[in-house]
Amino acid sequence: MNRDERALWNERHRGKSAGDAEPFFVEMLARMPKGLALDIAAGRGRHSIPMARAGMRVVAVDIADAAMRALKAVVDTERLAVFPAIANLDTFFFGTRCFDAIVNTNFLDRALFPKFIDALKPGGVLLADTFLIDQARTGHPRDPRFLLKHGELRELMNGLDIAVYREGLVTYRDGSSAWRGSALGVKRS
Repeated sequence: MNRDERALWNERHRGKSAGDAEPFFVEMLARMPKGLALDIAAGRGRHSIPMARAGMRVVAVDIADAAMRALKAVVDTERLAVFPAIANLDTFFFGTRCFDAIVNTNFLDRALFPKFIDALKPGGVLLADTFLIDQARTGHPRDPRFLLKHGELRELMNGLDIAVYREGLVTYRDGSSAWRGSALGVKRS
């Protein structure tokens, strides 16, 4: 990610609250093991905060320092076990077998999936939830680089046991909707 993209993300996050967690994440949170979690492209912490409240320790990674400052303010106020990290995921070192859970929502870098799988401990889970190609017809995003093809998420999670897999239209509490691909995969022992 270059400097201009980073500036764009900083502007998008500046002055905003964490926001609501994705419905799939909310539904799957209880199925995620307690322990050390990684929140990819964490933004202002809409998934990191509920994970920490559920008893997990969370490394929250994002390129936008404005997002990490907003998250840190909540973490400090609530004394949550969230560790904000400003990092470019193109060069971030994930480690091997160190995370009990990885959450990746609304961010699609296909090259990272093998790294996610390597970074999970045996029995660890990867929750992936992002936009399907159908979304291009109805709203943002439209760039096919950031949209899953049908069945692609299952392929990206090859090497994990897929516990839950969904593709389709999701309707939010505010009445808006989005085409999403969602999966929860478990690393084999």
